[in-house]
Amino acid sequence: MKNLFIITTLLICGSAFGQKKKSNKVPPPPIVAPKINPPATEKVPDYPYGNDSAKCYIYRTEEKKDSLVYVTENFLEYGWVASNARMIITTYSFDPIKKQQVEKDGYIYGQSKTMQYIDGEFALEKGNLTFTPYKKEKFDIRHFKLVYKPKTQKVNYIKDENDYQYKIGDCPVPTVSL
Repeated sequence: MKNLFIITTLLICGSAFGQKKKSNKVPPPPIVAPKINPPATEKVPDYPYGNDSAKCYIYRTEEKKDSLVYVTENFLEYGWVASNARMIITTYSFDPIKKQQVEKDGYIYGQSKTMQYIDGEFALEKGNLTFTPYKKEKFDIRHFKLVYKPKTQKVNYIKDENDYQYKIGDCPVPTVSL
């Protein structure tokens, strides 16, 4: 009798706790990579920190070889502190077909860039700008001619020794690296 009681108890407990409860939950959808929206751009004050006397000019060349496009950007900024100036030369290359496909899918196409910073001084004399780098043994002195807008004293663009036109560009935001 004792054994029958134990077996009956085990069967009742096993049937009560062994049953699965049916859930009404819907399984989650499969994980899909999210599309990245570009961040909202905000007008950043000119370098340094809102100084509107800084002047920034850029000359950009694109050269296509095979399936790649090689880009060179020459950037000149001057007039922010005393007679300091800086020239930044950036070079990079990309495949336009891959870039277009990646951007069409909603992703960001990143490529490696090589940047060369050349610090120096500038001098303005009779409509000419002279950029003198601090390391004269490594870099040449560059001469630019200021071209003004008609009937105003605002600079439209500047020309270098090779008659390349540097157009007005946005000054870069100061960066801090650790």
